[in-house]
Order: sequence, then C-alpha cells, then structure tokens
Amino acid sequence: DLSHLPLLGETPAQAIMPIKDYLVHAHMGNCILQDKKHPGYGDQHPRFGIKGGENDVKELTEYLKVLLNIGFLNPQNQPIVSFEVKPLADESSEVVIANAKRVLREAWAHI
Repeated sequence: DLSHLPLLGETPAQAIMPIKDYLVHAHMGNCILQDKKHPGYGDQHPRFGIKGGENDVKELTEYLKVLLNIGFLNPQNQPIVSFEVKPLADESSEVVIANAKRVLREAWAHI
C-alpha cells in the first residue's frame, strides 16, 4: 500500500522487495503525516496532490517502477492494483477519482 510507505519511513523498494514473492494485490494511495490537525491526517487516503500529502506523481512513479521491475505488473498474469483514495468532507468523489486517474496517467508516462 503506497500510502503506508511514508508512515513507515520506507521506500517502495524497501517495502516491496522482501515480500515480492507473496504480493497478490497493490494499493495506490496517499497519506498525510506532518500536520496532525489536518482532517486527512494519518492513513485516511486523501487525494493525490493534497496540501500536506506525502504521495503524488513522483512517488507513484517510483512505486510502479518497483512493481514493474519485480514482474508484478505484466499482461500475462494481470495483477490486482487499485486506488485507495477517498474525498474529504468538502470534496467530490468524482473529482477525487478523476484526479487519481490523472496522477496514474502522469506516473505511467514517466516509466
């Protein structure tokens, strides 16, 4: 789960390499670590790019590269990879989903 990596202080490689042979699904998400007063603080899965968030295009790109390098992302045995994002009280779920798809497209373009 990409959103857990900043919370644990790990890079994608540090988190994924030890479990690569057991990985069956992967989540793409964000977290807020620094601002304890933020309504999305912790592992609340705020949208990518939110002020104070830890993950955006750069971090998702690195995460996807590791998944690709270990063979998890492959067309022969399509894996389960899903977004784990949710809107804050004043946000639209449709906009949050559209934003997640945009971030994925941008990250994939860097691979």
